[in-house]
Amino acid sequence: MTKNLFAYGTLLVPEIWRHVVGRDFPNEPATLPGYEIRRVRDADYPAIRPSADPAAFVTGRVYRDLDDASLARLDAYEDDLYDRIAVTLLDRSSNPVASDVYVASPIGLSRLSDDGWTLECFLKEDFAAYFQRLIG
Repeated sequence: MTKNLFAYGTLLVPEIWRHVVGRDFPNEPATLPGYEIRRVRDADYPAIRPSADPAAFVTGRVYRDLDDASLARLDAYEDDLYDRIAVTLLDRSSNPVASDVYVASPIGLSRLSDDGWTLECFLKEDFAAYFQRLIG
């Protein structure tokens, strides 16, 4: 059985996605309503949490039809700061899509800062060092 996965952080970078998963999947822009993105304290990556603001949403991409082996690789990449849960997101045409997403676990929630996180800043300031750590 395959699943969709919503990515919103470092996994949006093609080099990181390919290194972690080992291959590409069909994907498209998507939004996750009801959540907000925050930087993990003392880190260069984010996590998301439910938001009290009813207008809040997180932008990202939905990767479609991931197989069990790819999901296992993603689960190994994410650590105890994250839990993979089922959500309903909106595709680029605002159609609802069932998907999994990694959200801040109870441990992760305790490590979230009040600072936002953007892909643009990550690519400009943190990507090179992050990718070097990832590939060893």
